[in-house]
Amino acid sequence: MMLFWKNGYHATSIDDLVKATAVARGGIYADFGGKAEMFEACLDLYRQEVAAPAIAILNSEHAGLDAIEGYFYHFIDMHRRHGLPGPGCFIANSMTEIAPHEDAIRTAVNAHSKDLHAAFLGALSHAGSRSNANLSQATLNELALFLVTSSQGLWSYARSVTDISLLESYVRSLMGLLHSRFS
Repeated sequence: MMLFWKNGYHATSIDDLVKATAVARGGIYADFGGKAEMFEACLDLYRQEVAAPAIAILNSEHAGLDAIEGYFYHFIDMHRRHGLPGPGCFIANSMTEIAPHEDAIRTAVNAHSKDLHAAFLGALSHAGSRSNANLSQATLNELALFLVTSSQGLWSYARSVTDISLLESYVRSLMGLLHSRFS
């Protein structure tokens, strides 16, 4: 997964996978069927191991704007631990590299975006119920879509920067905009 995440699908060869996994070429084909199927399995693993815990922050019982901020800082903290430039989001990387050309990858990417949208929408709905903002369901839906896009963009941006304060500044600005909508 880490090799595909860092290098992308097209820049990762079967030989690279053999070296990274210490599994013979025949073992990779026997277990996965080929490089494309192994990539799909890695994308599923990423959704379970990396994305799901972050989405769980948004789905917490007391979700709201604090949970949204917690979601973003979850990844900023990950980048702080591992350094920048980071690998970005495996989903976002796949969204731009391979999803336009492969139905199975596009389906996985869209499923993740749908899950993330639902989680942001839930957190925004909780925030709305605790404020006097009286935002319509359509507005909450638009804000959730904005947050999905912002999230993917921020993690893509993390692939090209070396200063964590740039990511933190973005999140502060984003949260300021959200707080202004809910005040």
